[in-house]
Amino acid sequence: MLVQGCSKRRCTGSRREGLPSGRPCAIPPQCGCARAFSLLEVMLALTILGGAIVVLGEAARFALDNARVARDLAQAQLLCESKLAEIAAGAELPEPVQSVFLAEGTDPNQPVWLYSIETETIDQLGLLAVWVTVAQDLPPEKRPVECTLVRWIIDPETEMMLEESSASTEAGTSTSTTTSP
Repeated sequence: MLVQGCSKRRCTGSRREGLPSGRPCAIPPQCGCARAFSLLEVMLALTILGGAIVVLGEAARFALDNARVARDLAQAQLLCESKLAEIAAGAELPEPVQSVFLAEGTDPNQPVWLYSIETETIDQLGLLAVWVTVAQDLPPEKRPVECTLVRWIIDPETEMMLEESSASTEAGTSTSTTTSP
C-alpha cells in the first residue's frame, strides 16, 4: 500500500520480531511520512488553549482593575496632601466641613472628588489635629476610593491669642518708655 507523497511502502507492521503484523510499532516509520493528529488530540489542544486564554484574560482584567485603584489612590493622596498644605499655610481655616466639592476628574468619565475636614484639640497645648478625607463621589457598590491624612498644626486661635498678647505687651512697653522721660 503506497501513501500519497511517499515513494516507500506504508509501515503498518512491526519492525520488531515477534509482533503480529497490523499492530502499530513503537518505532516511528522510516519512510519519512508524517503522521497526522487525531480529531481528539486537536480538540484537546484547542480546549487547553481556550482555557489558557480565559485564565490570561481574567488575569489581565484583574491587573487593570488594580491599576485603576492604584491610580485613583495616588490621585486621592495628592489631593489630600494639597488640601492639608493649604490649611497648614493658612490659605484655608481648619474648620470642619463635610463632602465639599474639590476637583473634577481629568476625564469626563471619571468621578468628582469631595473632601471633608475634621479637627480635634489634642493634649499638647496650642496644637490642633486636622483630618482631611478625600473621596470619589460614587455610589458604594462601585467601591469609591478614599484617602485620609492627619496633620498636627498650630491652633490658629492660640496663635492669634499669642500675637495679641505679645502686641499688647509691646504696646505697654512702648507707652511706658514714652511716658518716662
